[in-house]
Amino acid sequence: MIDVLLQALPLAIVLATPLLLAVEGELVAQRSGMINLGIEGMMLVAAMTAVAVAQPTHSAVLGFLAGIGGAAVMALLFGIFTIGFQADQIVTGTALNLLAVGGTSFLYHGLQGQLVSLVSVVRTDAIVPLAWIVFPIVLALLLWNSSFGLRLRACGENPAAVTAAGHSVALHRWLALGIEAVLAGLAGGYLSLVLSSGFAENMTAGRGFIALSIVIFGRWKLKGALLGTAIFGLAAALQYALQASNRGLPFHLLLAIPYVVTLLVLCGAAGRVRAPEGLGKA
Repeated sequence: MIDVLLQALPLAIVLATPLLLAVEGELVAQRSGMINLGIEGMMLVAAMTAVAVAQPTHSAVLGFLAGIGGAAVMALLFGIFTIGFQADQIVTGTALNLLAVGGTSFLYHGLQGQLVSLVSVVRTDAIVPLAWIVFPIVLALLLWNSSFGLRLRACGENPAAVTAAGHSVALHRWLALGIEAVLAGLAGGYLSLVLSSGFAENMTAGRGFIALSIVIFGRWKLKGALLGTAIFGLAAALQYALQASNRGLPFHLLLAIPYVVTLLVLCGAAGRVRAPEGLGKA
């Protein structure tokens, strides 16, 4: 089994990359006081827009930029309702997920499933080190070693204190949503342009909800987020390794391995965690 895990390690890193990007984005959003359940929908829309632009332009760069744009539209909708109108964040995020699933499915069938990537994105070594090394370092410096990061984290702990100090909670939350949109857009684009040969219905397969769980497992810190994502990636890679080894295990049982392992780890290791005091509050 150890040999299987070691052989699956490179695949685990690649498979977990879009999840890690989503985790990093959601961590920033939650540190600012927002629970964005709509990150699943952000990734799904980004996956579709990335292929829709990359297909006619034959440009992976434009595809990723389009993915960021699609995620930004969803983030804008989330921000308008939750920051502008102070609507319930859980309800708004859930509604955006339903909108994303229904909207992308409608367009996919309208195009008769023609959203196939014609871009050859062979080099994944550009996104992988960004997700696993560069972005965590940049976000750590931004959140814990800058005055902006201090104010952003204060928005998630005590928004009233930020307002009393003369700073705008809404502005910091909008900026957090912008960061999340970029990372979720890259995650969706990676799913459709790198891990797949195009867009498929509901291709995010719950990764947004797994990202939410990993943020909690990691206690809203980047080191914990990296660990939780790595565990999910190893479980996903193990699933493919066991399929290839032809050990006679039921196919549907193998598909459930990453989610079961992640659930067990979250239940056993998360323990008592203290969320930011202002999380989910206007």
